[in-house]
Amino acid sequence: MPAQLKSARRPGRPAASPEFDARDRLLKAATGLFAAQGVAATTFVTIAQRAQLTPAMLHYYFRNREQLLDAVVEERLAPLIRSVWGPVEAREAPAELIRGIVQRMLAGIERMSWVPSTWMREVLNEGGLLRGRVLRHLPLDKVRALSQSLARAQARGEANPELDPGLIAFSLIGLVMMHMATIQLWAEIFDCKAPSREALSRHITGLLLHGLEPARHRKRNATSIRK
Repeated sequence: MPAQLKSARRPGRPAASPEFDARDRLLKAATGLFAAQGVAATTFVTIAQRAQLTPAMLHYYFRNREQLLDAVVEERLAPLIRSVWGPVEAREAPAELIRGIVQRMLAGIERMSWVPSTWMREVLNEGGLLRGRVLRHLPLDKVRALSQSLARAQARGEANPELDPGLIAFSLIGLVMMHMATIQLWAEIFDCKAPSREALSRHITGLLLHGLEPARHRKRNATSIRK
C-alpha cells in the first residue's frame, strides 16, 4: 500500500481520495447487505464483491467484523441519531417535538434506505448484532426531555392521560421504522404507489397525536396539545 494510505484518518468526512472512495464503497456495500440479509449472513467476501473490491482491501480497512460493525454504527447510525434527537428540548410542546422527530427520522431514512430493515433486525431484535453498539449512542437525556414534555402536558390536562411518557419515544421510533421497513411490501400487496415522505409524516404524526379520535374531538384537542 502507498505510504499515504497508511496514515490515520482524520475525524469527519475526508477529502475525496482513492482511500476514502474505497472505504466508503465498502461501508455502502456492507450496509446494503446487512439490510438485505442481516449481519450474520454477510461475509467479507460478499461485501468485497458488492463493492467490486478485493477481500484483501476490505481487511486492510477493517481487520475483522467487529471493527466493521463499529464503523457502521459510529459513522452511519450515530450521526443519524444525533441529527434526529439533537434539537429536542424539554421546554417545547410534545406535539412539536414529535413532529420534528418524525420528520427528521424520515429525512434521514430517505438518505439511508438501509436503516429501517437493519434497525428492525439488528437493533430491536433481541440478540441483534448492532444492538449494544447502538444503545450506547441512545441520547437518554433527549428521550427524557420528550417524556417530561408529555408528562407536563398531561398534568395540565392537555394530553391523553392514558399515554405512558416513558414509552412515547419507543412508540415513535417503532412506528417510523416499521412503516419504512414495510412500505414497499404494502405498496406491492395493494398494487399502488408507496406514500411520499410528507404523507408518511402526516400519517405517523397524526396517529401518535390523535389516534382514532373522531374529528370533532380531534379539532378540540389539537388546540390544547399545541400549547
